[in-house]
Amino acid sequence: MTLSENRALRLLTLCALYVSQGIPWGFVAITLVAWLAGQGLSAQEVAQVTVLSGLPWTFKWVWGPLIDRYGLPAMGRRRPWILLAQGMMAVTLLLLVFIPDLTESITLLSWMVFAHNVFNSLQDVAVDALAVDLLPEEERGKANGLMYGSKYLGGAIGGAGMATVMASFGLRSALVLQVSVLGAIFLLPLLLRERPGERLMPWTAGQANPVSTSQRAQSVGAVFRSLLRAMSFRSSLLTAALALTISTSAGLLGVIGVVFFIQELGWSDTDYAQISGGWGLAFGLLGSVVGGFVADRFGHRRTIAAGCIALAVLWTVFAFARPLWEVRSFLVALILLDSLFTSLAVVGFFALAMGVSWPRVAATQFTAYMALANLSAVSGGWLAGKLDGLVSVPTIYLGCAGLQLLVAALLIGIDAGEVRRALGVGTKEPPDAGEPIAPDRAERD
Repeated sequence: MTLSENRALRLLTLCALYVSQGIPWGFVAITLVAWLAGQGLSAQEVAQVTVLSGLPWTFKWVWGPLIDRYGLPAMGRRRPWILLAQGMMAVTLLLLVFIPDLTESITLLSWMVFAHNVFNSLQDVAVDALAVDLLPEEERGKANGLMYGSKYLGGAIGGAGMATVMASFGLRSALVLQVSVLGAIFLLPLLLRERPGERLMPWTAGQANPVSTSQRAQSVGAVFRSLLRAMSFRSSLLTAALALTISTSAGLLGVIGVVFFIQELGWSDTDYAQISGGWGLAFGLLGSVVGGFVADRFGHRRTIAAGCIALAVLWTVFAFARPLWEVRSFLVALILLDSLFTSLAVVGFFALAMGVSWPRVAATQFTAYMALANLSAVSGGWLAGKLDGLVSVPTIYLGCAGLQLLVAALLIGIDAGEVRRALGVGTKEPPDAGEPIAPDRAERD
């Protein structure tokens, strides 16, 4: 019953923990936001909630060096951090039940959501670090697809699922149900060891596994010195720029779109949450799982480029299709395809970022890329509050399409194998890692 030796348990645990991240994410980003818009709150007020919910994810890079350096090795290198974060995720979500009127306490609600996401981001970093430690190279693309797909599944539960519960039983029932699900998932890291011989609980028998102790950083300073060395290459810097821009448009349209659909096109908040948080996230899950296999087969950069270009085309079509805004099937197709193409691009980016990361500080470097990606989404939400009422909705969609094409252009300069080759780390590279294309792969690539 150890994660390092049992592939099925390893994937089950990683995916379940991603589900627990996705439930409150889907609830806040879809159900709660749609409910607040349905209560008549402005885009600026809605943006306050979304920005503070995403803000902890922009500084989650802080967790990487701490997790790499400190912990309770006798219970596993990453497992104690996961248990702490998962428990506090449930506690902070439960505290929302005691806010009397959310619409009259937007500032308090926003900061409570912020506190929850501090621990959600900590759990995310610890889980990613666990994946970096335990996943063999040949599993990474598929595992990233399954993990991110699991977050979409959690998002569907928190989105459409909680919207349905809210419609029938009220907001507090939806919150209590989420806490119960997070508590059930908590049992997996509680009852499974990372590696053989480790303690299950602090008071039970066991000791630190030699593999875990050998990987532990000697100091936080040593972690940062290695990180700076790994980030000094062109491909590392371009990957950081990619992370900083890949989700800006999604964050912007995530606010502008929901307010526009509900307040201008006449959709109900429940209807929007069920379409976007149900079928929309189902398409996102599909894109994640398929994207993982596509990334391993055709290359990470090509997968990202395909998703970004498809999004640019989709948003351009919407901007020029004003007569079709009253056609429900057209709008539903927009929501579903948006989710599909976004997940395709993001899963490709995850696999690329893991490949660009230097193994010596892979957890910290990968977390830094993820933090920049989350800053990208938060900056989009911040822009939504500033642009609301100043720029027309079609113009915003066209601007986002142009930005997504620029994101795809950044991929041209990224060589996924540069860091590992330069620092003397041998590894099998993806098809588009920068080495000459073999004749038998030319047609495929």
